[in-house]
Amino acid sequence: MDKKTGHIYFPGLNGLRFFAALSVIITHVELLKSQTGVKSLWKNPEISGKHQGWIEPLVFYLGGLGVYFFFVLSGFLITYLLMSEKHRTGTVAVGKFYIRRILRIWPLYYLVILLGFFVFPHIHVLEIPWLDKHFDENFFPALVLCLLMLPNLALSIYPAVPHVGQVWSIGVEEQFYLLWPLIVRFSNRLLRTIIILFSAIIAFKMIVLYLSFARPSIPGIQAVKAFVAMSKIECMAIGGMGAYVLFFNYERFIRTCFHPITQLIAYVSLPLLIYFTPAVLQDGIHLVYSFAFIVIIMNVAANSASILKLENPVFNFLGNISYGLYMYHMVIIVLVIRLTGMCIEQKNSLAANVSYYVLSVLLTILISWLSFRYFESAFNRKRKKFSIIDSEPTPQKEE
Repeated sequence: MDKKTGHIYFPGLNGLRFFAALSVIITHVELLKSQTGVKSLWKNPEISGKHQGWIEPLVFYLGGLGVYFFFVLSGFLITYLLMSEKHRTGTVAVGKFYIRRILRIWPLYYLVILLGFFVFPHIHVLEIPWLDKHFDENFFPALVLCLLMLPNLALSIYPAVPHVGQVWSIGVEEQFYLLWPLIVRFSNRLLRTIIILFSAIIAFKMIVLYLSFARPSIPGIQAVKAFVAMSKIECMAIGGMGAYVLFFNYERFIRTCFHPITQLIAYVSLPLLIYFTPAVLQDGIHLVYSFAFIVIIMNVAANSASILKLENPVFNFLGNISYGLYMYHMVIIVLVIRLTGMCIEQKNSLAANVSYYVLSVLLTILISWLSFRYFESAFNRKRKKFSIIDSEPTPQKEE
């Protein structure tokens, strides 16, 4: 941050955004293949149970890791921006913050929701039989919850709405945005507040998890468990801790975080945790991932000696459209699988599977760029009117 101008720009984070979105796409290609009758490229049909092919755990968990990363990154960036605003002006303009978030998130969110509920169900090539059979019976309550920005609650009660199931994480983000500026504005000891909130969330989740196993007959307990499990505010809190340490330049912690061995541990721990974490620990492993992610984020963003360097025009472009990549990819994957299956006779062949991945990624990038340039950018320009801290995602001007 330049404390004279108030400008904030962290190099390399757009590249991380893109890879997080790409990881979600990879997992959902395999998920949607199985839901549209195409065999997985990564599973050995002769082996049943948990270990179905050596690479399956990596493919399966990549999507979750991508979402966890987005949560940690949101916590880091939002906390840093809000602290910068408070440092510069003495307070946080909560109303302006809400307007900025609304202009960035809501237009594309509601476009995808309306398409998912009212347009995609009438396009035959986009059918997903397993999900479609539940769509009509849960249509109205699921729609109301999504319109109220509670898609994570909808998903905890009902099966996913075809092509828009990914929006559950947007609900979590919005609930975080509702809470966090108030915490930063009114807390005089922010780090302590974040740690207390983090501890309270973990304790509450442990109670809910215990009740779901010990008292499964409690009405609605499984839905509560699902909702609480999806609400990863603790991941955002970890991002907030990293932002606090970096903003106030806690040298001892920063020096440890920036050490090459710490960086190496953060990167190596991700595949090791995927393959070797016992099933009994899966409910809490996202916390370990989140601490690894904040180490990676802080190094890429602020360490000139970072192992990973992602600052370049290509990644800046892809990172800028990452919201669209996340929001559009589900319907595009289904479309690609259906159309590729019509063009390639052996739809389970290696050539077909490569086509599913390559075409899904390329077409999602194209649609996301068109959306960013001709739809989202209009709202982004309006968002600047409510900005107090200059936080352009890239040094380049938006078109």
